[in-house]
Amino acid sequence: MRIRRHLFFYNTVSVLVALVAMLAVNGAATHAIGRFYQRQAEEMVRELPPDRRPGEGALWVERSEGELELVGTVPQHRPEFFGRPRPQMEAMMISLLLSGGTAIVVILLLNTLFTRYQVKKLLQPVDALARAAGRVEAGDFTQSVGYQGRDEFSAVCAAFNRMQEHLLAEKEKNAAYERARTDLVAGISHDLRTPLTSVKGYIKGLRDGVAQTPERQRQYLDIAYRKACDMDVLLQRLFYFSRLEAGNLPLFFQPADLGEFVSRFAAEAGPEMEQAGGEIRLNVSPGPHPVSADAEQMYRVLSNLKDNALRYAGTGALVISLAVEDRDGWVCIRFADNGRGVSEKALPHLFEQFWREDPARSAKNGEGTGLGLYIVRRVVEAHGGTVRVENNGGLVFTILLPHLTDPDISTQGEHQKISDSEVSL
Repeated sequence: MRIRRHLFFYNTVSVLVALVAMLAVNGAATHAIGRFYQRQAEEMVRELPPDRRPGEGALWVERSEGELELVGTVPQHRPEFFGRPRPQMEAMMISLLLSGGTAIVVILLLNTLFTRYQVKKLLQPVDALARAAGRVEAGDFTQSVGYQGRDEFSAVCAAFNRMQEHLLAEKEKNAAYERARTDLVAGISHDLRTPLTSVKGYIKGLRDGVAQTPERQRQYLDIAYRKACDMDVLLQRLFYFSRLEAGNLPLFFQPADLGEFVSRFAAEAGPEMEQAGGEIRLNVSPGPHPVSADAEQMYRVLSNLKDNALRYAGTGALVISLAVEDRDGWVCIRFADNGRGVSEKALPHLFEQFWREDPARSAKNGEGTGLGLYIVRRVVEAHGGTVRVENNGGLVFTILLPHLTDPDISTQGEHQKISDSEVSL
């Protein structure tokens, strides 16, 4: 309402001032013209010969060129009469004022109607934006502004609509994130309950004397220890995820040869693969493959990819193929398995947090939390690299890290040792 009042007020005042100024100029011009003709008549009287001059007080007017006609006399006590407007001039001034005032009233009425229409058209997008803002405040992001004009406000309304779409996408994303977080808590609770129940059962068996022989007692203790380690893995994964999301996970970059690093990983992961009935095949191209990397975090990347293959490959004899090569300024790690892969619809979601292709949890899938591949992507991107996945006779991950141009680092990674704590995730 304030904008409307301002528009009406300033528009009306500007028109009124312009009209009053025009009326004043016209009045001044008319008065000046009258005075000019009066002075001309006086000059013509004074230029007449003395015998033709009228007596004092005579009033002459010019009827034709050079001819004057006596129309009356001026009282002797009113010599200032020649300085006053004539009756015709007075009538003309009054007529001008009346017609000017009428014109001002008519013009102001027309201006009011035009201004009202102009304000309505001008504030139409503003009103639409105000209604849309009210809907957004109420939590409704589905209705657009609905303004179809082609003026400057159309860009503002289009930007508002894009903002609504972005807010709606974020709202849906946050809702999905909260659902996934709830599922994660429920899944972690389930995964923790299972080994915890086993640990309690085996400890109770030892306490009650169920395992009477030393071999049986050692077996119970080994199983309880493994179950406790499983719970520790889940807790460490959650702790790592929380630090990753909070930005409190430091990275310590050091020059290293990626080919040698992957070779060490394959040597350490080989026995675990053999116990699971699978194997790791390694192919490192000749020459150094220098990168700047955090050894602990990159080991976590390869370990998460290995665990993902063990859980979800869905094949009896799992074969993991690891290859390292240089590609146009990048060092490439190709991690492939011979499993069943995933559906093409699921491929774009593999690196999303808490996402699992099959939400149903089972003992076969173990402690899958939907965080492993998300951590892979975050760590690789923190190294300035990229990771992508595709189906090609199984699931194939391609990791690209920037090639480090330093000829003296090819052997700097030889003495790095990966501790047991690095294998925990």
